[in-house]
Amino acid sequence: MTALLTFSMSGLPRGQGRPRATARGGFASVYKDPKDRRYEASVARVVQKAMGDRPPYQGALTLSLRFRLPIPKSETKGIRAAMAAGQIAPTKKPDLSNLQKAIEDGMNKIAFDDDAQIVRAVTLKIYAEQPGVDVVLHRYAPQGAEA
Repeated sequence: MTALLTFSMSGLPRGQGRPRATARGGFASVYKDPKDRRYEASVARVVQKAMGDRPPYQGALTLSLRFRLPIPKSETKGIRAAMAAGQIAPTKKPDLSNLQKAIEDGMNKIAFDDDAQIVRAVTLKIYAEQPGVDVVLHRYAPQGAEA
């Protein structure tokens, strides 16, 4: 299966936060955290560069994501080595679903028209010496009846 789009981003992956709310003059408004907007904009810039002049992909898609989280410096040398070897997985925040949503939203209208086109996702959160995210987008290929 040939990838439609492949790219990597270095830096600390950021999960999408909850919407913020404020009230002024009796009117409530909801807005996205400015840090979330900046992260999604940086994802969008990388996606735009990777896409070049191609229009957004149509149809059902599979998205594969590998989030590389930093190994905590506070851990012992042995634990750090186990984390780097993949023997210890990151079970702390950010949540995997929030990390995925931030990438999907950054790809919207550039790699695909809407993230509703993603019908299958393979997402992984690991520890790594170099934090970042690796992204691969494929056309969806039915795998038969899956649970």
